[in-house]
Amino acid sequence: MSRIPQILVADDDRTVRTVISHALSKQGYQVGAATSVAGLWDMATTGRGDVLITDVNFPDGDALDLLPRLKAKRPDLTIIVMSAQANLLTAIKTQQRGVFDYLPKPFELRQLLDVMSRAVSDEREEIEPDRPTAALPKQIPAPLMGKSPAMQVTFKLLSRIATQSVPVLIKAETGSGKQIVAQTLHEMSHLSLASFESVELSQVETELHAELLFGERGLVTRTSAGTLFLNNIDHLSVAAQRSLAQFIATGFSNASLQPAQLGQLRLICGTSADLEQQVSNGVFREDLYFELSVAVLGLPPLRNRQEDIPQLVSWYCAKLNEQFQSDRHLSSEAVACLQSYHWPGNVKEFEVMLKRLFISTTGRQISLAVVEKELEKSISVRQQELEEIARPSENLSHSVEGHIALYFRALDGDEPDSGLYDRILAEVERPLILATLHHTSGNQIKAAAILGLNRNTLRKKIRELNISTNRSEYR
Repeated sequence: MSRIPQILVADDDRTVRTVISHALSKQGYQVGAATSVAGLWDMATTGRGDVLITDVNFPDGDALDLLPRLKAKRPDLTIIVMSAQANLLTAIKTQQRGVFDYLPKPFELRQLLDVMSRAVSDEREEIEPDRPTAALPKQIPAPLMGKSPAMQVTFKLLSRIATQSVPVLIKAETGSGKQIVAQTLHEMSHLSLASFESVELSQVETELHAELLFGERGLVTRTSAGTLFLNNIDHLSVAAQRSLAQFIATGFSNASLQPAQLGQLRLICGTSADLEQQVSNGVFREDLYFELSVAVLGLPPLRNRQEDIPQLVSWYCAKLNEQFQSDRHLSSEAVACLQSYHWPGNVKEFEVMLKRLFISTTGRQISLAVVEKELEKSISVRQQELEEIARPSENLSHSVEGHIALYFRALDGDEPDSGLYDRILAEVERPLILATLHHTSGNQIKAAAILGLNRNTLRKKIRELNISTNRSEYR
């Protein structure tokens, strides 16, 4: 753009308008401002502005509802949407309406300036009018509810990858609802009318993985269109890993000579494991990891988005009231208590907790005392489980022997890569060091003493095994 670009900033919050306008002016842009939907319509339709930066919610209407008419009047206008109250539907609608970019509030000014630089660049990629856009899912499930900054990032990424045919890797902690998110992604894609199938690999015998996926009627090799979700991909057998990597890369597998229908099959995988570490340890194929890492969707743990808990409470209460034919709600103190809990089991644990609260209560209001009592039970049960795991077992060597035997059987007669001894030791060493650091709240001196290691030796192992040194993660 040879002339000075003119930017329109539309937001009913005076502080936001002032800060953004000032930052853009300092960069040499001409800036105009609007405080309402009517105001931005008047300014844009009279030919003012090369780029519009707009909030979504205004006292006189929703800017997203205005965008189709505005784009018809001003097809040359580049639109950037920002919002602090958006959800997954907002992210999808911005894509459907040809928005150049979507900025979840709060955002850094540098981030806005970077987007603006791309928006006014002569070399920027134009948005194709007939480009595929994500479809609206049947409903927003609990794992994808919320308006927190962490979830806004997830929504933006989810709406982008929904229209692509590449494999997707969903990375999230246990209990985050990876399967439900995969199904939502399927509903948002061009394959939404086709089948969705899900496999929990950890519940299938390792020896059966290759046949299940690549057999004569395997889930991958058959020609019917749809989406296939493989949860706990880190449990996939070595033989099946090899076939899956070859299938993604070439459309064929070493277990089948039939060509894949790449446009018909959408592969989504889920994991709670550190696949990069597993690649380093030699237990997960590097080529498969690279193929799956093209589109990675991370789901934030519930403890990192506690501001979303009131919305989750409302949603689950409505669902459970319908199920139990009741009219119960949580007191504000009870909700605050749920927000202060760290939720190691994420949304799944949250759902179970709400069900227990409904079952154990007869009154209309669920009080703080009831919530505290149930949380104490959960903490006690979890502590017992951790103590059981930490308790020395006479059968530890038998357990390790069994896992190693399964590993060799999964090779189907192939030779493992060199360095197996070090990889097996690393597999045992890493969880041992992690558990010890959790026990000492990240104190490396105490951890070294418990492990019987020199402190420098422990530091070296922490670096080699890519273990975090951030003490806040162990508290």
